[in-house]
Amino acid sequence: MIKKIIILIFIFSFYACSTYSSSKLSDRIITNEDDKWKSIESNQNQNSITSKWWTIFEDSKLDLIMEVFLSNNYDLKLAISSLESSKQLAIYNAGKLLPDINARINNQRAEQYLYFDKERIKEGIEDNLPEDISNEISDEDWEQLGEQIGSIDPSYTNTYGLNLTSQWEIDAWGKLYSKRISAKKEYEASKNEYKFLQFSLISQAVKIYFNLVESKEQLALADSSVSAYKDIFNIVEQRYNQGVRSSLDYRLAKSNLLIAEASLERRRMVVDNLTREMEVLLGFYPSGLLETSNSLSISLPSIPNNLPSEIIQRRPDIIATYNKVESSFSDLDYARKMKFPSFNITGSMGTSTDDLSKLLDGDFSVWSLGANITLPIFQSGKIKAYKNLSQSVLEQAEIQYIYSILKAFSEIENKLSMDKMLNSQLVSLREAYIQSREAYLLAKDRYDKGLTNLITVLDSQKRMFDTDSQMISIQKLLIDNRIDLLICLGGGLDEFEG
Repeated sequence: MIKKIIILIFIFSFYACSTYSSSKLSDRIITNEDDKWKSIESNQNQNSITSKWWTIFEDSKLDLIMEVFLSNNYDLKLAISSLESSKQLAIYNAGKLLPDINARINNQRAEQYLYFDKERIKEGIEDNLPEDISNEISDEDWEQLGEQIGSIDPSYTNTYGLNLTSQWEIDAWGKLYSKRISAKKEYEASKNEYKFLQFSLISQAVKIYFNLVESKEQLALADSSVSAYKDIFNIVEQRYNQGVRSSLDYRLAKSNLLIAEASLERRRMVVDNLTREMEVLLGFYPSGLLETSNSLSISLPSIPNNLPSEIIQRRPDIIATYNKVESSFSDLDYARKMKFPSFNITGSMGTSTDDLSKLLDGDFSVWSLGANITLPIFQSGKIKAYKNLSQSVLEQAEIQYIYSILKAFSEIENKLSMDKMLNSQLVSLREAYIQSREAYLLAKDRYDKGLTNLITVLDSQKRMFDTDSQMISIQKLLIDNRIDLLICLGGGLDEFEG
């Protein structure tokens, strides 16, 4: 009979376990009907993105720096440590499906004092002795007897024990299993968050590297502009000393040169700061001596060929939010089953003796086995409150999951649209640079011939350098945008191992 009851309990516990169905949220997710991105006509490339996607930039110094970054960066090390903490926390919070078994060795020493009522003993002796003998005992003899009775020494006992104890709650309703699944899904969420964080940290490192490269390009451009302004100033100064040019031209040329020199120093400061920032990311002392490329890469990662429907399965951060929905659902299932009775089995076996040398002797073995059923009757509303709390947490997790998908779609559409705009700007700026350079050369030639004024030369010169600087900035923004697209579209995440 007992065997049949146990079998029924396990069968019921199997069917009592429930899992979350993604179909509950499918109708609430806002998606594009034709499953295509609105900001791009068709995906540009069918090639997969490798885990070391930064090699696509074809920058050998970047490749070397990223190898060091992966092994030395403290943010990555901290993320790994946090993931391990999440794992151990999940193990700690998981339900106990198996019994607890403990070993115990104990020793007890007891001391006992005996209390005697001397008057009652004396009366008892007198009642049982013949009258003639009792009369022969003097008061002094009775006093000596009382002193002997009151001076009896205490008794001592030693007990030694060796025991194995066990306690097991039978998961009759699947309650503990639900708690275990909740902890497991919470850990899976942490793993996916770590994966996305790791990818994000690497992409940020690549961005900072290209920030540094851009700053070096801007520094080289600022140095060229100082040289150009210095050439103009030398010509104006020579002609001013000859009395050919006015002091207005001299002062304009001088002020533009000084402004260019100030801008050059500002560019040096930016390069110095970014160099030290990059060195810290690599775990190096910030000496400001890190070597990088001097020009931005023109080889860019292609846009990953991922459809909107695929993003939900590819983005680790979105998967993490779904893991939290599953965890919250299992925790709600646990809360619902808290009102059911708990079945516990306890047992122990071992030895108990007053002789330490016989501690392992089987003749002194003892054992016990017990079972109990605990049914919550009055808990001051705690069970209901925990159930309502779990229901609220589940609703919040579902909302967060749906909202994270919508935000991901928004980010992708923005980045795709920005990619087209940046490319269009770059084409226009390249043509503008050609025209501004020709205008500067023409203005300078006409100035040398006395056919135009200095303001025209300085304006065309400034326009040329500004256009060149904008081209560098747009190229850097294009690189940043492609890196962001890799993150948003989940490119390279399937192969990425870190």
